[in-house]
Amino acid sequence: MLLRVRKALRLSVALLAGAVFAGCLASTQRVSIQCVPEEVKVYVDGQLLEGAAADGVVLRTDEPHKIFVKGEGYEPVLVVLEPVVDAEGNESLGPEEVCIEVVPVGMQRTLEIEMERDVLEEKPGR
Repeated sequence: MLLRVRKALRLSVALLAGAVFAGCLASTQRVSIQCVPEEVKVYVDGQLLEGAAADGVVLRTDEPHKIFVKGEGYEPVLVVLEPVVDAEGNESLGPEEVCIEVVPVGMQRTLEIEMERDVLEEKPGR
């Protein structure tokens, strides 16, 4: 019985050490966050960023991160950075530079899209 307890205890310690070690090996990346206007508050994963967010914040690349921007009189904006794995298996967050423009409450956002029209050639006999 005592032998089983010791084995279980060793296994628990090994698993805990592995989990801590894996967390230490997580890759990080600096992400620059710029906001227009600059006086809005920026939260990353629920934590208010103090100082210049444009200098960048260091984030783990193995998990998604939520960037929430709000300011008095402005519509709040939520941006989620997702981890991306390249062909070599390296994780990164995209993009490395985030520019968020907040608009005053009640102002409509517009999206402009330019498209080229496809020209279909008419075949004889149709």
